[in-house]
Parts: sequence; structure tokens; C-alpha cells
Amino acid sequence: MELSFLTTIILFLSHVSYGICLIAFRQQWVGVKGKLACNNKPLEGAVVRLWDKNLVGPDILLGETKSDINGVYEAIGGLQSVFPLNVHLRISHECDDRMIPCMRTVDLNVPSKYVSRGPELETWLDAGQMNMAFRYPDEARVCN
Repeated sequence: MELSFLTTIILFLSHVSYGICLIAFRQQWVGVKGKLACNNKPLEGAVVRLWDKNLVGPDILLGETKSDINGVYEAIGGLQSVFPLNVHLRISHECDDRMIPCMRTVDLNVPSKYVSRGPELETWLDAGQMNMAFRYPDEARVCN
């Protein structure tokens, strides 16, 4: 009788801990869409990446795409994590580059309200149209 009671308790606790793990490690999603221009023309071929920037350890690439012939992009990515994602939109391009090595890269913080927890993306961040001819604060050159 004691063995079956102990077995019942162990089974119960294992189911509870499994449920807690499922809730804790929920999928998180983020999606950003917009249009890129270089002066008055659509910016084709810009690399658009979504990163989870970590305080400790390496940053994690969540998703990547390139802007199309019209400068339009839709980047989506996700990750299972206990901790909230710290998402950054990183755009690498060669607008007004004058043959300088490496790509101009802009790193922008994505507000946490656009990170969805659950089985699918709930809300897109519409970044609108950005003219990459501007020099953005903290813009850098990145060689891949």
C-alpha cells in the first residue's frame, strides 16, 4: 500500500514539474516589417536581422531576410526561453557607401510589447519607411 501511495505522489509531482517547464519555456515570437529606401529609390538587398541581445553569453539570431526589389521586408523569428527576449532589429546595407569595405549597420531596439508569447506571432511591428541615406546614431560598419 505504501509503495502505491509513493508511486502516486511521484507521478503527480512529475506531471506538475512537466507542466511548469512547459509554461516557463514558452515560445516567444517577434515580427518586424517595413520598407527601406536609399535617397529616392527602393533599397534592394539590405540584410534585415532580428537578434536577441543577451547580457551574458552570445546574442542569438532569431530571423533574417533581405529587402526585395521594392525595398520591402518582413522579418520574423522566435525562440523558446524562460526570460523575456531583448530584441534588436539590425539592418545592414550599402546605401551611399562609395565602395567603402563592409556594410553600414544600424541596430534598433524593438519594444517588448511586440514580443508575443505563445504558438504564433500576434502583433507585427510596422517600422514604416526608413531612408538609409541618413546616418543613424551608433551606426557602425560590420564585415561578415
